Amino acid sequence: MIKLSNLADYAVELMCCIALKPEEVHSSAGLSAMTQIPLPTVSKILGTMVRANLLVSHRGLNGGFALAKAANDITITHIIEAVDGPVQLTNCLGDHGASDCDRIQACGTRSQWYRINEAVKDALGSVLLSHMIESVPDFVGDGRMDDLPLIEKSRH
Repeated sequence: MIKLSNLADYAVELMCCIALKPEEVHSSAGLSAMTQIPLPTVSKILGTMVRANLLVSHRGLNGGFALAKAANDITITHIIEAVDGPVQLTNCLGDHGASDCDRIQACGTRSQWYRINEAVKDALGSVLLSHMIESVPDFVGDGRMDDLPLIEKSRH
């Protein structure tokens, strides 16, 4: 199974919450309350996003976090790679041939994994943060609160 880490999933959700109100400075505590992600995890992710130049940190009494650039300029790949490192579907696709695979010399499919990896990376890179906060059609999902776009959830 190909699966994002929980931290990457949480990072996308937090970035979406910030992108909903890009003119505001968002506190860690406020984001934790809105998303129900534990505060220590939120703080860790926000720090990671600052180091990746996706968020800026504002210090002081009314401090917090804001987008470092427009939501149209941030891709899902940027967020995932900030948290998890490069998108890499198999061990042999690491930088500079670094691999813990002892079959790398005899593998007949390695070159094709590069193609697949790039396709996945391109797909993730084609989804912008701004896309993630857009409304979804009414026919998607079963109508529970989970199906509401984030903008609707933030009003409840």
